[in-house]
Amino acid sequence: MQLVEQSVDGTRLLPERDLAHQLGVARETLRAAMRRLEDEGLLQRRQGSGTFVVAQAWVKPFQLRSFSEDMRERGLQPSSRLLSIREVPADAKLAHKLRLSPGASLHEVRRLRLADRMPMALETAYLPAQRLPGFDPQALADQSLYELLARDYGIHMRAAAQQIQATVVTQEEARLLDVAPFSPALLVERAVQSSTGEAIEYGKSLYRADRYRLEVEVLRGGGEAAAGAVP
Repeated sequence: MQLVEQSVDGTRLLPERDLAHQLGVARETLRAAMRRLEDEGLLQRRQGSGTFVVAQAWVKPFQLRSFSEDMRERGLQPSSRLLSIREVPADAKLAHKLRLSPGASLHEVRRLRLADRMPMALETAYLPAQRLPGFDPQALADQSLYELLARDYGIHMRAAAQQIQATVVTQEEARLLDVAPFSPALLVERAVQSSTGEAIEYGKSLYRADRYRLEVEVLRGGGEAAAGAVP
């Protein structure tokens, strides 16, 4: 029994008449059920296009782990597409974040991150060249950064200072993420240090807002708060 069909807009339900026929219910009964699902945010009616199944966001705990580790834990296959690699001098902000002198050499790596071949996020990572001798950014085309650092350099990430803000995607970002221009997105910036206290990475990740949401657990009385983002 086929109840949905694929379109350029996503997963669309069959027309109401066909759906009622396949389910063997009256159209009024079907309409009432669909209204309830719409109220619950599971269906979305689009004028002139039909009724669509709303893609559900995934909860991503804000633990210090790589995108690849996150996706594998959810049973998804992570992959990357290298967008650009270059050596850049550290400006004042990057030098401060990475505890370097201004002008120090950095590896800048931009990647499109995918899960089961679906675009999920745009990532830009800055890595201090002097702390990673012989580092080849090309290796990040098919490897996790944190796994590579642990294996090749014995560097284990310990903590990160993160900032999250709402934003919208540019036309170029929208094209890469396969969303409409000016769609909402979540921008996460984080400065990461190793278990020895060295600043190893400063990164920016732009997540599709239709695939991520933020979840924060706040503890009273000076306890630590646990934060989460959602893919």
